[in-house]
Amino acid sequence: MSDFGFYDNNGGVILNEQIQITKDENTDFLVANSPKLKAQIYAPEINFYLENSSDNMLEKSKNTLLLYEARASAFDEAKDIDYEKKVGKNIVLISNDEREDLANLLRQNGFKVLHFTHFEIKFVYGAVGDLGVIVQNEGEDVEIDADFLLAQNARDYMLKQSGCFEIAGLSDDEVLKLLKQKSPNFAYKSFTFYDPSICQYHERRNEICAKCVEACCSVALLKDEANKHLVFSHIDCINCGECVAICPSGAIDSTLMPRQSFFQIAKFYKDKIALILTPSANLSDIQCTLTPNVLPFFVPSDKFLNETHLLTLLQESGSAAIFYAPFQAKTTMAAIELINQIYELKFKKTAIYVVKNKAELQDAMQKAKSIAGSQFSQSAYALPKREIFAKALKALVGGENLGEVYADGLIEYGTLSINEEKCTLCLSCVGACNVNALIADKRENAIKFNPSLCTACGYCELSCAEKDTLSLKRGKIELKPEFFAYKTLAKDELFKCVECGKEFATKKAVEKVATLMAGHFAGQDEKIKTLYCCADCKAKIMVKAQIDAMARGEYYE
Repeated sequence: MSDFGFYDNNGGVILNEQIQITKDENTDFLVANSPKLKAQIYAPEINFYLENSSDNMLEKSKNTLLLYEARASAFDEAKDIDYEKKVGKNIVLISNDEREDLANLLRQNGFKVLHFTHFEIKFVYGAVGDLGVIVQNEGEDVEIDADFLLAQNARDYMLKQSGCFEIAGLSDDEVLKLLKQKSPNFAYKSFTFYDPSICQYHERRNEICAKCVEACCSVALLKDEANKHLVFSHIDCINCGECVAICPSGAIDSTLMPRQSFFQIAKFYKDKIALILTPSANLSDIQCTLTPNVLPFFVPSDKFLNETHLLTLLQESGSAAIFYAPFQAKTTMAAIELINQIYELKFKKTAIYVVKNKAELQDAMQKAKSIAGSQFSQSAYALPKREIFAKALKALVGGENLGEVYADGLIEYGTLSINEEKCTLCLSCVGACNVNALIADKRENAIKFNPSLCTACGYCELSCAEKDTLSLKRGKIELKPEFFAYKTLAKDELFKCVECGKEFATKKAVEKVATLMAGHFAGQDEKIKTLYCCADCKAKIMVKAQIDAMARGEYYE
């Protein structure tokens, strides 16, 4: 298999020698510009660039190779897994209009079809091959098993499961073609992967986060509330990507373009103006002259871009970016608004122009330029989402105090305060934080906090053993150097064992336990003494007291 294939319709295209220009439809390629060639990846942005760019011939040749390499890099770094499920030919057709011709066509091709109106359907559940359709028949609910559900003008709930398709606007032959593609083997991928160790829902005593489940537009992501586990159904995932964008800790990531893959591709765009394109982009709608240095950047999901992706791309390129978004996802738009606020404060410029048609694109290309002083490159290998963003934002802020920006409920930050008089440094709050915003500094016997890493989940506040001791305030990002540094919230000196002198706990913790227990040990000097001893000395004192009592013929408890 060759790497890069180019199907030349018109002739006369001059490309890098690594790209094979051909009309041989039997050769296998990794990436191709046209579906007429056999390839793992079809990249329509290549033709879009070549047909519309005003770059000179040499730049076009270089940039076309870059577009191929970007797609190949994404393929190499992808973590998706291919699956397949055997399905039958039982069809439920839902339509208030006459689609009897469709039903007959499907029957002629071996499908078994039951036709209902919308008024007869009450509920749909399950997955492709194992769908359950609740139908009202003569006042009673009847459950019908189906492999596929076809709905004309489907209600929202009808399209949440795999195997359910909207057929409004599809001809009878197109519906038949769709079913033949999906049966008898229904192929699907895993579009997300998951790290439960940094998930802020996984096995928490309290539900403090389930934003991904709330954002999921299918039934691909659900909660096991009894065990506080996320339940993934890859067969139902439609790859919208919103769970990736909204996850505050980065526990969920895209398999088709993991963060590390995105960051590697972003490096290709140094000194370029990235025109971000998603799968829903209809490139024929925005055929227009691309100004020099504007280069498409294809991403594999409509809604997966978050603030970390976007700031990384801006800093690697050193330029503004344009996002063609005919369908605007709330989380991505919130990220763009946040970054634009920051760039306005720092550079007095817009960072990301959002466009949804040709006219807006043409206008944005006149405005999008390189941004002096904005270029920054970092190694983000194995770092979590919030830490990558903190490093990037810290580099942008530098030594300045740019003021404050406010994040909304989709992108949250928090600041903590601790009542040091009440804090015993039990470290419950540190154990509750899985994004390293709170840490224990053993050298200083201190709890330290970095607000640039905090996702404002609030689990530290819920985990604090002392009432009214730790307080979380949500809302703002302070664009100054101190925001990115750990500061001490509470500290204490270590207590020395009164028997051996070994340091074994903080002074406040020992004093608190001693105060609570002293009343229970009234008149028992040995037990009171153990409250101020390390574990080894505590055991020795208790054993000696028991031996002495036995020697005196006394019972010691």
